Amino acid sequence: MSLRKRLFSLFVPLLIVTLLSVQFLSNHLLLRRFDLQDEQMLSDAASKAEHILFSHIEQAAQLLRSYGWWNQSYEVAQTRSPLDDYLQENLDATELDNYDFDFMAMFDAQGRLLLERWATIDTTKLLRLDNAAIPTRADLRNELYSRSAQMGMLDAKGDPRFATAQIVLIRGIPALILSSAISNNNGTAPAAGTFMAGRFFNTSRTEALEHQFVGNVTFVPMSADDTRDWQQKHGNEALSVKVSPRQLLPNNQQRILLQIDTQWQAPELALSMTTKRSNYSGGRAALGFFLAISFAIVLGAAVVVYLGLEFWLLRRLEMLNREIDGIGDQAKLPRLISLGKDELGQLSSALNRMLERLEQSEERDRAILESIQDSYFEMDERGHFQRVNSAMLQTLGYSSEELLGQPLTLLLQPADHPKAQQYLHNARDDSSLHSITTQLRRSDGSLGDFEARLSLMHNGAGQFAGYRGILRDVSAQVSQRRELHALAYKDPLTGLGNRKAFLEHLRQRIADSLNSGSQLALFFIDLDHFKQVNDRFGHDVGDELLRAIASRLQHNLRQPNNLYRLGGDEFTLLLANTDATTAQVLGERLNETLQKPFDIAGRRIDFVSLSIGIALCPHDGKDPTTLVKAADSAMYLAKEQRGHVVLGQASSPTDD
Repeated sequence: MSLRKRLFSLFVPLLIVTLLSVQFLSNHLLLRRFDLQDEQMLSDAASKAEHILFSHIEQAAQLLRSYGWWNQSYEVAQTRSPLDDYLQENLDATELDNYDFDFMAMFDAQGRLLLERWATIDTTKLLRLDNAAIPTRADLRNELYSRSAQMGMLDAKGDPRFATAQIVLIRGIPALILSSAISNNNGTAPAAGTFMAGRFFNTSRTEALEHQFVGNVTFVPMSADDTRDWQQKHGNEALSVKVSPRQLLPNNQQRILLQIDTQWQAPELALSMTTKRSNYSGGRAALGFFLAISFAIVLGAAVVVYLGLEFWLLRRLEMLNREIDGIGDQAKLPRLISLGKDELGQLSSALNRMLERLEQSEERDRAILESIQDSYFEMDERGHFQRVNSAMLQTLGYSSEELLGQPLTLLLQPADHPKAQQYLHNARDDSSLHSITTQLRRSDGSLGDFEARLSLMHNGAGQFAGYRGILRDVSAQVSQRRELHALAYKDPLTGLGNRKAFLEHLRQRIADSLNSGSQLALFFIDLDHFKQVNDRFGHDVGDELLRAIASRLQHNLRQPNNLYRLGGDEFTLLLANTDATTAQVLGERLNETLQKPFDIAGRRIDFVSLSIGIALCPHDGKDPTTLVKAADSAMYLAKEQRGHVVLGQASSPTDD
């Protein structure tokens, strides 16, 4: 990370933490206080609305009771006459308008309608809380009477003090319904029925509420479960008001809900009061302005500090870094320019003195490396050449420009790349010298065998910095070892594995078969009438025939390397994971292969056939001696039958 980025990474988080801390304290101290003020204002407005709402309901209830506790009403409810005169004299349309009622109705003690008066209702201006079709006045009347009966508002049960009020939804329209018992003027006579009145809320009545309340007022549907945690604020035996906790809305608004609760009916509606969070909004705007000004001041100070660091420190350091970075493998190392007499100037002078000592040391090292006869090289931690001496360039035939900076894999065959990577990895984990022999490609494309001995390089901090090594050309020694190995394990005539190779491989294959639980097939193959070839045509033709037979057998095997020549006209074959049936089929196919004539030196040879004996491990033997004897015995049985394939007795399918 550059110094600029480091300073930036130190300063910017500090600036961000400072601003976030100021914002956090502002939100949790100042804005919280502003929010509490808004909450208190809304709570006060809700308390005021409670009193206004109860005053309206109590006023309407008192008015309705004046009709209920009236001798004339009591007489009409008992005698059911004269209804028309009572309706004409006491409940005309003007009376409803004066009382702000949309309807008034009288019911007897059995809940039967005696008389009613309905005002003209413009249903299109009613406050609707659903998307259903606009109801007619008849729809509202039928629903109203039905709901009133269900709520028990028409049954005073003889109690002259019976009275109730309820705000309910009638066909999706909020309505205030009041009910009062009908008794004499003193309210001492048993109730002879009930007087009911009420009003439907429309836009004008809602606007009137908004003028008396604070904020926007509307009705919202609400069930009893929604108000379980609400606080009961005001009430009497018949009515009570529950107030919801404050709710925060988008656009910096807040809302509180008030619900009229009665003992007659589960609440259905709540009055919603929504106001602006003016204190909170104003405080937040002021704090935002303060934070913006603070950020601008801090940012300006940061720019001034940055410019000072840029021109007085960072650019001088950058110049010094460029000069140091430009120092390479030159024979004559350059010197740094003077940066003045301050600390940076002293640093550049000290670096120049260090370069002088380093140059002297490099000259000594270079002279030593050029004087040694072995090939010397250095690689970085990725395995790329960083230094080579002239002996290595002469050995491989490359120039220094062709090798320096190139990976070690440039000199390797593709198949040896994983081996080389693993070798470098192992050398890094072990600080001792490591030796490896591998083939390298010279500049002319030829391959040679080389031995490399590696050791690790470390920097001044003791950290791994790369590899250094000595390279020797061992092509002659490796070629000699290969020739000796071929003489020891290869049949010189046919190129097949010899008896020694066969016995070593047999022991290993038997061990693998016993460990894995699989079967191993051993074929003993003998040539019939081969002696006649030597007698009739000479040993040169016989040797050529052996080579032709070996080649033909190999071409009919999936694994030709498993075919061996023990000597003379005897061959063996090892096949892993092979059962008796498969071995029998393969033996017969090999026998058929030799039935085709051979053309050797212009002579047609068609009388040589095979006798094949097969033994299976572990059925015929679990060790080399036993298995070889079983196969040899089977081969002699086959030889007696001339050109046949015989399985060992234990492996014969008839024995299974």
